[in-house]
Amino acid sequence: MSDQAIMELNLPTGIPIVYELNQELKPTKPMRFLGDEETVRKAMEAVAAQGKAK
Repeated sequence: MSDQAIMELNLPTGIPIVYELNQELKPTKPMRFLGDEETVRKAMEAVAAQGKAK
């Protein structure tokens, strides 16, 4: 993963990520966050705001 891709990554801290895997441990669905949409949205906004100038 490039430095730029890391800078653009927006993963909310403190919210578990759920992966559904098959018997070969390959993902069967895209990852999702374990939490209600509003909580996840607010956490993602907080992470995005960390990189902005004050």
